[in-house]
Amino acid sequence: MRLEGIIVPMATPLLSHVEIDKKGTERLVHHMMDGGVQGIFILGTTGEATSLKPSTKKDLIEITCTEAAGHTAVLVGVTHSCFDISLKLARQAKENGATAIVAAPPYFYPLDQEDLYKYFIKLADQSPLPVFLYNFPAMTKCNLEMDTVMKLAKHSNIIGIKDSSGNGVYFQKLMY
Repeated sequence: MRLEGIIVPMATPLLSHVEIDKKGTERLVHHMMDGGVQGIFILGTTGEATSLKPSTKKDLIEITCTEAAGHTAVLVGVTHSCFDISLKLARQAKENGATAIVAAPPYFYPLDQEDLYKYFIKLADQSPLPVFLYNFPAMTKCNLEMDTVMKLAKHSNIIGIKDSSGNGVYFQKLMY
């Protein structure tokens, strides 16, 4: 699988703090596809994923994947402090036709590089979809160091990384 081009983080259209705006989500997905994006990233960068109910996440995954089916890749954020919930989201993503999952380190816990390595290897081993690592130290309070990323990149189910560290030197090193 090769994902390239423009992959856009999508905000979650809501009618209330617990209910997805189905029509709004459908319109937003089509608007992005009509704009020429090659992928849509839900439950990630825009930040609301940590405050959504599991049923709301499930609805968003279903609607987005249905609308994008056959046209645009869908990447689903599965970051959670509970491994089993991340894996459940990965399975829901697979069941609905998503392309890949995106996972940041579990937030709240102070993890060292060995902990991060073990976590992501376990996720990659058990995920039914390919995995993008997500380095976002400002929100997770830990940084995926270059050596850890290089070791993780050897796993056949880890296919890329989204870096939101803001560190240009780190990003350049990732590209080589």
